[in-house]
Amino acid sequence: LPATTAQAASRTVQGGRLDWGIKSSFQSYVTGPIAQGSWSLTGGAATVGGSQFRFHSANGSYDPATGAFSSGFSGGVHFTGHKKADGTNELDLTIGRPTIRISGGSGTLFADMVSKERGTGKVTNRSQVPLATLALGGINMKGGSTPIALSNVPTTLTSQGASAFAGYYTAGTPLDPISLSVDTKGAAEPKPAPSEKKDEDAEKDAEKDKAKKKAEKEKAGRFEDAAVDWGVRRTFREYVTGSIGQGKWTLADGAEDGGALFRFAQGKGTYDAKKQTLDAGFDGSIHFTGAHDLDLKFAGVTVAVAKGEGTLSADVTSAGTTREDVPLITFVAKDFAPKDGLAVLTEAPATLTEDGSKAFGSM
Repeated sequence: LPATTAQAASRTVQGGRLDWGIKSSFQSYVTGPIAQGSWSLTGGAATVGGSQFRFHSANGSYDPATGAFSSGFSGGVHFTGHKKADGTNELDLTIGRPTIRISGGSGTLFADMVSKERGTGKVTNRSQVPLATLALGGINMKGGSTPIALSNVPTTLTSQGASAFAGYYTAGTPLDPISLSVDTKGAAEPKPAPSEKKDEDAEKDAEKDKAKKKAEKEKAGRFEDAAVDWGVRRTFREYVTGSIGQGKWTLADGAEDGGALFRFAQGKGTYDAKKQTLDAGFDGSIHFTGAHDLDLKFAGVTVAVAKGEGTLSADVTSAGTTREDVPLITFVAKDFAPKDGLAVLTEAPATLTEDGSKAFGSM
């Protein structure tokens, strides 16, 4: 393709997940009788299936013309083991913010790594280490749209990765395969330039009218562009995709998959900055299906905040029956004052309601 055409066809990666167990035998070693250690999740990472970690919030770029792909993911895993008498751990390794880069038929997984060298105890902190190569034989990355998906791609430890891995494995050691699914979005079509002064005047009038309406809505406390990120329930997601549920989830109506979180956007409603109250509805739906008659859908998500507490509700469909506006969770919203014109709640602690428990079948 000509350069200008290829540029126009480039797409932005916005949302998605990476599933990777790093090395399942290493997990077993860490938690086994020798290391007697454990691992913990950081940055919103989750687990899926028997031994995989899920990294979320894909962000990057994709060129369908060349197949070039680059996407970073959020979250990390912290491994510790071989506790010493002074309470410190001889094994101390954190792997986070993995990035997948593919170009010219080859691919590499990069990650931030903090490790304590085996034997010496020297701690190193490295950013975006080329940790593993991807075996992409037979995979054609060209011409895709959305979502872009890879399944069970073999990975191999690099020499730089072996060094950052604190000497536990040598270069060339097979690591666990990766799977990913990301959403991509094309560039907006450019607006044609007005050819006559009359068109220019009409456009200016339209912009003034739009600004006036926006000011009126802001004065009235209304908004039209909010989003809520909700992971639904981590243990439920693991059940759905695990050996028992053997299922999946499907997003529709504008909902986006961030890996450990689902985004419901296009929020519209009212917000009172002085009282720190909010009443809003959001677009998007998520439908869980699987074995044992698993069939559960959430749609019509709404959020209400008042007196330092919020409630997230949704229309719940199960077994062919829909219950509207079911209060699913409550969450802490003590500091909901706007900062720089934006009201934000981040990682607000949430509690499942009695109605929410019933929606999940008391699982």
